[in-house]
Amino acid sequence: MQYCPKCKVKIRGKKSCCPLCQGQVREMEGELEASFPTLKKKVISDFTLFKVSTFLFIAAEIILETLNIQTGGQLPFIGICMLGFLVAWVTFVTTLYLRNNPLKVITWEVFVAIVVDVYIDLKTGFRGWSVQWMVPATLFGLAIATIIIARIMKLRLDEYILYLMLDIIMALLQIIFIKNGMNTFTWPAVIVIMIYLILVAALVIFRFSDLKNASQKMFNM
Repeated sequence: MQYCPKCKVKIRGKKSCCPLCQGQVREMEGELEASFPTLKKKVISDFTLFKVSTFLFIAAEIILETLNIQTGGQLPFIGICMLGFLVAWVTFVTTLYLRNNPLKVITWEVFVAIVVDVYIDLKTGFRGWSVQWMVPATLFGLAIATIIIARIMKLRLDEYILYLMLDIIMALLQIIFIKNGMNTFTWPAVIVIMIYLILVAALVIFRFSDLKNASQKMFNM
């Protein structure tokens, strides 16, 4: 590596004179550092992980369905296992491609968990544990997690208002379970709905300008 004392620049390669001022250059020890950092290549790409996980999921589903056919559907746990593999695959793929957006990951996984638990409850005779306890507790935890993650990541309201809206919609959908009689012990669900409605009121009253800006960005109002 060479150095021009007049221009005070480092020069790559071997030059007889400075390319800027044509002056004499000096030899320096060491090599000039690269202009950009060298990024390490991933040993396994995301697409490869996606293909491997998809293959394992399909293979597991084929094996379980084969067992189900051969046993004439006498093994009730096979359906739950197949659903479990589906949930695991969806969770893995979602985390793989959305790992830089934890709010999107956790919202999606909560939605999948709610659907799966209600399905399992229905398939096992429906005792109501899913809509009475699991769904309200999960949505309550989701509200807390959304706010904490937004605070840690120092997000503006307009950057995470969409996830709060999805949380509120899922909370209000519990009214369906109450109206059709599926939820006979309504206290947990009602309390969670009440908390979300209070959250909506707080946003409208105290953060109306931020809410308006977020709405303008989302819906081009």
